[in-house]
Amino acid sequence: MKNSCRVATVIATAAVSAALLMTPASGLAQAPAPATVDDKAKAAKAQRIAERFERDAQILTVFDRQGRVVTTVGEPAIYNQPAFSPDRTRLAVMKRDLERETTDIWVLDVATGSSTRITSSQAREFAGSPVWSPDGRQVAYVALRGSYQGLYRKSSNGEGAEELLHRHPGQIVVTDWSMDGRFLSYFSSDLSGGIFYALPLGGDGERTPIEVLRSASQVRGPRLSPDSRYLSYQSDESGRDEDYVRPFDPSAAAGATPSAGPWQVSDQGSRGMLFWRRDGKEMYYFAADRGVMAVQVSAAPTFEFGTPTLLFRPSEAVPVNPGTASVSRDGERVVIAVPHAPTLQQLTVFDRKENVLRKVGEPGRYQQPMLSPDGTRLAVVRNVPRTGNEDVWTFDLASGRGTPVTDDASSADSPVWSPDGREVAYVSRRGSYSNIYRTTWDGTGKEELLFQYTPGAGMQLTDWSADGRLLIFQDDCAGVLYAVPLGGDQNALERKPIEWLRDEYNVGQARLSPDSRFMAYLSDEIEAETFEVYVRPFDPSLGDVSASGAKPVPVSTAGARGMIFWRQDGKELYYLTPEWEVMTVDVTSAPTFQAGTPRLLLKLPGPFAGGGPQQWSNVSRDGQRFVFTVNVPANVTAR
Repeated sequence: MKNSCRVATVIATAAVSAALLMTPASGLAQAPAPATVDDKAKAAKAQRIAERFERDAQILTVFDRQGRVVTTVGEPAIYNQPAFSPDRTRLAVMKRDLERETTDIWVLDVATGSSTRITSSQAREFAGSPVWSPDGRQVAYVALRGSYQGLYRKSSNGEGAEELLHRHPGQIVVTDWSMDGRFLSYFSSDLSGGIFYALPLGGDGERTPIEVLRSASQVRGPRLSPDSRYLSYQSDESGRDEDYVRPFDPSAAAGATPSAGPWQVSDQGSRGMLFWRRDGKEMYYFAADRGVMAVQVSAAPTFEFGTPTLLFRPSEAVPVNPGTASVSRDGERVVIAVPHAPTLQQLTVFDRKENVLRKVGEPGRYQQPMLSPDGTRLAVVRNVPRTGNEDVWTFDLASGRGTPVTDDASSADSPVWSPDGREVAYVSRRGSYSNIYRTTWDGTGKEELLFQYTPGAGMQLTDWSADGRLLIFQDDCAGVLYAVPLGGDQNALERKPIEWLRDEYNVGQARLSPDSRFMAYLSDEIEAETFEVYVRPFDPSLGDVSASGAKPVPVSTAGARGMIFWRQDGKELYYLTPEWEVMTVDVTSAPTFQAGTPRLLLKLPGPFAGGGPQQWSNVSRDGQRFVFTVNVPANVTAR
């Protein structure tokens, strides 16, 4: 049955199994050969588990102010939101166990790596965003218990029961415990904006939060100054994420205008992680270009601040965001959840015999590769180190020269080529809307809005029909497949999508045949979370194809990750298996669609990076060349 928002992630990821984490003797444990249908499913899950660990496991790494590695803490695991204790001797951190489908809070000793489990969530529950009490004796956190989220606290030695402080409707993140012990700061956000709260901790029983700030901008990460006179936070009110400080007055009415400020502390964009030193004289944040920045500040008699200065810059291979890093209260240590095997990606061209034909451009962080119709260029989503933004780039395969197609404050993804190779279409979220735009392949043309989707919903663009008349996309969460007609004189706001397939199962990555008579796509209709490739007739004038009662034709036979692609003559289909095998299938379409037996074409040394193979369109039209984002080792720090 359909599980919201699963189709974009479940193909490439699955649960983490304790039995498949690193073993001292042989590394990743090997799954036994399947003997039954149940064994086969377990083996497939075990493989996905191992790959998830290999891709996402991290080491908690402590740096000094010069970017030198001081120590690493604990064993590799899937961590998030590490936080130093006030005396920096311990770390509170989220640790994920996807086999049990839980996330819990653990406390690790920085010197010895010994760990203490703080929470014990049940299946499909979680505990996250830990913060320390000023004396280090307690940890507060957000937890999902049953059907609601709440703010809890518990002893940092793991003893005793957790105490419910406040039950909140909706999703929240706790970010700070004020140094005077009086407040917990937390926030909630959605596409309409964000709200900051301060939860008073005095008294007993469940507390009533104070609404500190309600904004139509995306605001997050509130933290109180050591004297609780000021509140720091991140906001995109200027058009890009920056860090701000404003006065904090818990007695003021909600929505009241502050007596002064807000002051913008960052100056070239921010990834968040705004922390105060315990004496209130310095603040820290991650700049857009990945730099760990320090800002001299003064709060007496009024708030003043200096120019941000660079302490050090982690490597491009180290994902940097508010969930992966923390700064100690004395400002002397930075902890980052660093990939246990840091890598960048090299765009690499293979032939049908697994030979490497060429390497394109410099290593970087790339995803969603798509070859141009003539096979001479590649469109790809690149994380740009200078801005930290996800932008669409094109690369010339012969010279390796890269050209930005998008370069603004809004991220872009899901690039697809126009049939003539002159333009690239892509998805970019602007405000509450996910929109489809197009511009010239070299970024010199004017950006044109083609389609605006439902407010608050996300989408993935997957194809542009060979006749140029239709764009194909899927709803990120609903898993519905749509076609957008581009003909006529309608403007972008007048275009109405055609709902082509809405099923009770997860569906995604729809790709049209060259003659637009058939659609290939992924579905898990036979077994939940096990995807296969199917083909159905395509006629946008008939609406939902599932209403016709016609059965889809199966193409794959042993699972599929994605990478669905039709050869330009419509006589061959390609896809990628869970074992990182590129399969080829002979197909015919006259008078009806028929598929032959899948054959192994390439065996790849996966896992590969690239945003999930469900989004790849990395095969040349003649089926002779394939482009992959091959992992290459990378350093942890870069000055």
